[in-house]
Amino acid sequence: MDENLDRILCSDQDVVPSSAFVRNVMAVVRHDASTPGPIPFPWRRVVPGLVICAVALTALLVVAVIQFSGGAVARPAPRVFVNIVENANRVGLGWIGLGLVASFVPTRLVSARI
Repeated sequence: MDENLDRILCSDQDVVPSSAFVRNVMAVVRHDASTPGPIPFPWRRVVPGLVICAVALTALLVVAVIQFSGGAVARPAPRVFVNIVENANRVGLGWIGLGLVASFVPTRLVSARI
């Protein structure tokens, strides 16, 4: 096996591609040259969503630090406000509102052509 490989590699034969090979390769090269370039990434649409995610994460971290550090509120909230917040949490309005804001704000920012 090695002797045959050595014999083939040591010979001085010129390798000439067939005309069909050259024609096919050039057709592919011309086709690739005529295709348009890649579409650029839409950063203008992504940035508002990333900013909202960063703000939400920062708010979450601040609330977590205050909650676990034992930070006390200067004065208690009025009972009416507490009832409204408890009922809203029971229904899940906080998450619904966050979802609406997180989808509405980037849409408005992009449509305003920042």
